[in-house]
Amino acid sequence: MQTKYFRVNKKEYCHITDQIIFVINSKEVSRVPLEFELGEGWGIISMLNYIVFVFLFIYTTISLSAYGANYFLQPINYGTLFLLILFLMRIKNGFVASRTPTISRNKIKSIYFKTPKFSYPRLVIYFTGPEGKVLRKTIPIRNKKEALAVLKETGVLI
Repeated sequence: MQTKYFRVNKKEYCHITDQIIFVINSKEVSRVPLEFELGEGWGIISMLNYIVFVFLFIYTTISLSAYGANYFLQPINYGTLFLLILFLMRIKNGFVASRTPTISRNKIKSIYFKTPKFSYPRLVIYFTGPEGKVLRKTIPIRNKKEALAVLKETGVLI
């Protein structure tokens, strides 16, 4: 199979063909992963997010009911509220983000190449999921020049 690829991180490569975009851990394509083949890691991470959120929510509600307005006198409680909001955002992003390794190019709605100032560049792909829901896959990019050349050559970015 003839693919164009660029490096995602130290161990993974993003391969692009005429029909699909997929991320695997080698330069040579021995097999194309299934479209919604997921590892065990995503479930563990999401469960940890839920557990930490529930723990912080219970702590906050008990503290607010016990201390009332004095709850806001302790600086550590502001950190608790910040972490509560942070984990709520992580849970919300988990519902729209996809960890699928393979995306069919005919299901892609839009593609954005983002280059933030204080982070690595990334490719954000919005595509139609298995139930018609629009999902988002974020692919980090290690070398911006290499990735842009491959993306323009394959017609993913215009």
